[in-house]
Amino acid sequence: LPSFQFPFFYLVPVKYETIVVTGFEKGAGTDANVFITIFGLNGDSGKRALKQKFRNLFERGKTNRFYLETLDMGELKKVRIEHDNSGLAPGWLVERVEITNSATGVTTIFPCGKWLDENRGDGLIWRELFPRY
Repeated sequence: LPSFQFPFFYLVPVKYETIVVTGFEKGAGTDANVFITIFGLNGDSGKRALKQKFRNLFERGKTNRFYLETLDMGELKKVRIEHDNSGLAPGWLVERVEITNSATGVTTIFPCGKWLDENRGDGLIWRELFPRY
């Protein structure tokens, strides 16, 4: 029998519940298209659009939930969250991102508390977030 260097369960698709919390400050919500890339020990999700039909997403003070299916990425190491600067009010205050591996029930919290806004702070419209342990 051939020996494999990695466990088989990494090849199984896993649903990741992804929660994005928008800040409470005035103008915190965004109309732009939002994307996320999740990075784990065993690889990454690729850049995924966070959208839902007929929903106004990422409003001030609101929490939005998405389900992303990808191969098991193992322990989550970082998240890249970004937008395309489209719409009338693209600037966005991201409070945090929470990701739960539905197979293991493990939730990883990625604090942010920063603007993704070309006209505020450092002008970046993307952030790399790291887990709070």
